[in-house]
Amino acid sequence: MLIQEAIKARTEDKPFIVRKRWQEEYGCHAWKGTKILPTSTPDYCLIMTGYSKTPCRGWEPSAEDLLADDWEPSN
Repeated sequence: MLIQEAIKARTEDKPFIVRKRWQEEYGCHAWKGTKILPTSTPDYCLIMTGYSKTPCRGWEPSAEDLLADDWEPSN
């Protein structure tokens, strides 16, 4: 689904969004396990990676990320 559809489809138990490509293609790479928490706060979108212990603020998507159709809600 498109990024805006994934954001709208989130639930309390699946508040994050992820790209299937990150999970499938990157395997053991840092993108595996990466998830985005969209917010309406000054922190903007928070990003969790396989390397971070806490969320980092200010995710900067690529044009490919914004146009991708493989987004889905995640926990």
